[in-house]
Amino acid sequence: MACNLALRRIAAVLTVLATAYACSRPATTDAGGDISDLGVDTRDAVDDVAGDTSLPCDANDTCPRRPPTVPFSMGPYGNLPRNIAGDFTVPTTDGDWNFRSAWTGDDSFLFLTYAPGYLRFANGMDYFSVLFAQDIVDLLVTSPRNVHFVFMWYRDEPGFQRVRTTWTDAVNALPAADRDHWLSRIHWVTTRVDQLETGSWVGELVRYRLRTMLPYKRYDPFQWAIDRTQRVREVGQLGRLATGGLNPQLAFLAHEAEYYNFEVDRERSLTMNRATVVDMLRDERVTDTRDFEAVLPSAPDMAGFDTLEVDLTNHCENHRDGECGAWDYLSHLWICDDPAGGGADAGADGSVDAPTDATGATDADDVSPDAVDAAADVVPTDTGPPPLRCDTEIARWITSYWREGRWVTDISGMLPFLRAGGRQRFRFYASRQFDPRPAQYVVSLSLRFSNRARGMRPVDARRVLVGGNLDTMYNTNHTPVSFTVPAGIRRVDLYALVTGHGGEPVQNCAEFCNHQHHFVVNGTDNLLQFPEARSLDGCANRVDAGVVPNQHGTWYFGRGGWCPGLDVAPYVVDVTRTLRSGMPNDLNYRATIGGAPPVRPSGNIVMSAYLVFWQ
Repeated sequence: MACNLALRRIAAVLTVLATAYACSRPATTDAGGDISDLGVDTRDAVDDVAGDTSLPCDANDTCPRRPPTVPFSMGPYGNLPRNIAGDFTVPTTDGDWNFRSAWTGDDSFLFLTYAPGYLRFANGMDYFSVLFAQDIVDLLVTSPRNVHFVFMWYRDEPGFQRVRTTWTDAVNALPAADRDHWLSRIHWVTTRVDQLETGSWVGELVRYRLRTMLPYKRYDPFQWAIDRTQRVREVGQLGRLATGGLNPQLAFLAHEAEYYNFEVDRERSLTMNRATVVDMLRDERVTDTRDFEAVLPSAPDMAGFDTLEVDLTNHCENHRDGECGAWDYLSHLWICDDPAGGGADAGADGSVDAPTDATGATDADDVSPDAVDAAADVVPTDTGPPPLRCDTEIARWITSYWREGRWVTDISGMLPFLRAGGRQRFRFYASRQFDPRPAQYVVSLSLRFSNRARGMRPVDARRVLVGGNLDTMYNTNHTPVSFTVPAGIRRVDLYALVTGHGGEPVQNCAEFCNHQHHFVVNGTDNLLQFPEARSLDGCANRVDAGVVPNQHGTWYFGRGGWCPGLDVAPYVVDVTRTLRSGMPNDLNYRATIGGAPPVRPSGNIVMSAYLVFWQ
């Protein structure tokens, strides 16, 4: 036992040593940004004016404190999620600790309160007792380095002091550099959390949270955060679901800070890339399906773009966990056609034998037994004008469990469908959320058009494959596709959105199994597979890619092509080298499970696959 503990400590230390300090970069004061009125605008790059503000150390190795990369905001302050956090001072075992003095613009601040007995699950787990009984080193080796941890207490002050002693001893056992780093960033508040000074910002926040608990969780008064933009944030479910409750996991707290770093990196990337932004929905309450029109740039302007991104924000009401969708359901964006006109496929020359509908592209995810088929809302049943045909899917997301999120996705291969510019129609499906009540999202949706000097741009896109039920007939239902490459084309991409949903008793396929997809072009197999499916932390390991952390469900498991709280990134492969110029080319598609064709019903595959032509 002692040997195993020693080995684990050594591994933890090595992990800490291997973790480079997260070099901080300037961020805006609102990672979400303001969405302007519907229409077209151009948002320019913002220069990195902060630069390297570190100051030289003197002969005694004393280094002056550099100015914050993001100035401390003077408000207005508030105690709701996404409000700006005000200044405050709390008494700690190391003396008074002042938030503004610690502010650098580079760090996030995570608050966790010791409250034994306050929240017990049916399986007997005492949420806060179990969290504080775990090893703090497990948290530190998981966490980014640019974090302050503030530990507070609500019940059992002697027990809190015992935790402090145990955890401080563990930190002191780390190598000197890591010990000193974390000791300066771990703060133990000595006053009971609900008795902090009246009138101080943090005291009022705690008392507000105690008064306004949500009906669907009970730990929100005792855990919260301040992100790198000085905004109050919710801290989600710190644990894994178990029969009758939850198995708390202290190390999950680090995912919050990891996500804040991701947000800052994303915002910096967006501000540094010039883009023409078309806002399509702006803070709209959406519970289901929304049809709308958007005015795109003119056709000549569209011809100058080589990059297209879709920017989706699904916020909860009041930005509070539990006030938006409870389930991990499919969400889509489609382009709609004139019902009296032709299809949306940009390849109008008929050289591709494309399917006539999008079978399998609108099924709602059935993770929950309450899941429903989104297709029920795709075709209105009333008598009136002919219904829109909205079957050209250009983007897909999976909603998060009771938490809000934002995703920016490169969908450049879909540019040809929008090449006409001007007024165009779209359909957005937010996912029909319910359980235990209907829930809505506060949605902002925009398209970002830009030129990244790629040297070519997509000029044609043709839908060639859709999904369906993953069973013994799946491959039979997917017949070969023949296509020719128009003159002047420099590159051809296979572009596909592929996710697996539903299940069968053995592997819970296709959600939780590694189904493989073989896109064979002229005999060359392009294989898309999902080895992370069924892994314990396949999605938890992707927080740095945008997975919303600590959702209130089984968000952490790896899945067959998707994660709860994440966009579905297109699978894009350049197939140019395998093509025959001036001759018919063959695309054969099949799916396998464990290398063999499906032998029993195994859920369904939601797929929209295209050939994209660049010149």
